[in-house]
Amino acid sequence: MAISLAPVEAGEQKDQSGVQDSLREAVERTFAATAQTRERAGELLDEVARRGQEAQEASAGLAGRVVDAIEGLRLATKDDVRELEASLAELSKRVAALEHPRRPDSRVED
Repeated sequence: MAISLAPVEAGEQKDQSGVQDSLREAVERTFAATAQTRERAGELLDEVARRGQEAQEASAGLAGRVVDAIEGLRLATKDDVRELEASLAELSKRVAALEHPRRPDSRVED
């Protein structure tokens, strides 16, 4: 199958050249816009990565300060509480003994 091209007159050729130039300019502008968009996306990605790194560093520092603060509180352990309970029970018995002393038997011996 052969394609035959009709001869192009000078005016038509000029119009086609204008269309080609316009099309070429549109494609070049599209590529330029794409390159700018790609560059901007890269900048945004770098910014997100930088902020993520800063947030990670800040949270690591904060976690260390929280651990230091908790250790500084010297919270009682289970063993500490058990010892205190035992001491309290013993003291309670002693107080009760002081408040209610045993009376010696007042039996009369015959």
